[in-house]
Amino acid sequence: MYAQRKTILIVDDEPAIQQLLSETFTREGYVCQTATTTTEAKASFITCVPDLVLLDINMPGGSGEKLLVEIKSAYPGTAVIMATAVCDLDIAIRCLTSGADDYIIKPFRLKEVIFSASRAIERQSLIAENHEYQHHMEELVAIKTVGLNRAMVKLKEASLDTIRRLATAAEYRNEDTGNHLSRMSQYCAAIARKLGLDDKEQENILYASPMHDIGKIGIPDSILLKPGELTGEEWKTMKRHTIIGSQILTGSEIDFIRLGETIALTHHEKWDGSGYPAGLKHEEIPIAGRIVAIADAFDAMRSRRPYKEPFPLEKTLGIIRANRGSHFDPEVVDAFFAIDDLGLT
Repeated sequence: MYAQRKTILIVDDEPAIQQLLSETFTREGYVCQTATTTTEAKASFITCVPDLVLLDINMPGGSGEKLLVEIKSAYPGTAVIMATAVCDLDIAIRCLTSGADDYIIKPFRLKEVIFSASRAIERQSLIAENHEYQHHMEELVAIKTVGLNRAMVKLKEASLDTIRRLATAAEYRNEDTGNHLSRMSQYCAAIARKLGLDDKEQENILYASPMHDIGKIGIPDSILLKPGELTGEEWKTMKRHTIIGSQILTGSEIDFIRLGETIALTHHEKWDGSGYPAGLKHEEIPIAGRIVAIADAFDAMRSRRPYKEPFPLEKTLGIIRANRGSHFDPEVVDAFFAIDDLGLT
């Protein structure tokens, strides 16, 4: 019904973009408002608090980042998607840390913008629902417990979906990325099981391991997709994806995202201390980093990359055996080869 239609405030100083987005979202059933400056945007909240603000970062009369903070402080139930024509990782991290629900780059792909808006509004609705359940818990505990659990499951699913999409975006330029992330995460969970990690630890590594290369979102295409060998400077830049990834994921209160931060930083460390970025060795490397190291290496060798064709299975397994005790933790290698349900024995 019309009363249930969601309202979107489009804040952009380019009339053509305002018109394009307004027409697009109106066709999708939203009620659209527009503002050309941050002052106009703030004034529009007096008459109507929107469900979503699509906010350009570079605005006349004020900073889009500053307006983001003001909106989230005064109207925490309003979703905000930041838009910019400049792909700047530091700005993206600042916006997401300040509460932005998403960060999109111009020129827009309209289907992606529509999907992002839908997910952002849904996420805010789930958070609001969760807060409502908590507020009334003492009075309605018997009735609301089931509903709260459902809301938490949905919120977790939404968080997982967001992380999966961000992890996929980091390797979007590579073919077979989605299948690679899915396969290696299953390998990680299976290794964790063989090592005797408990059910919660297995679940966390299943969800966290696809974030291992999330820092590649900050590495130039010219390096990521280079078909030949990297130069010394290019390799130095490539190694930074571990640090970038940990910075993107730092500060979360969610267990599997905290584990993702650890994995992003340590999955290229080696058992003998010759890895990067910190040159950790043996048990200095967190167990999750040691597990992801072998699962990622196995699937990478078995996959097509811009610089190579897939390795045969026996060659891949031979390389892993040869690097037991140097690149890889011997115990983790043994657990890997004990995974009978993946056909490695």
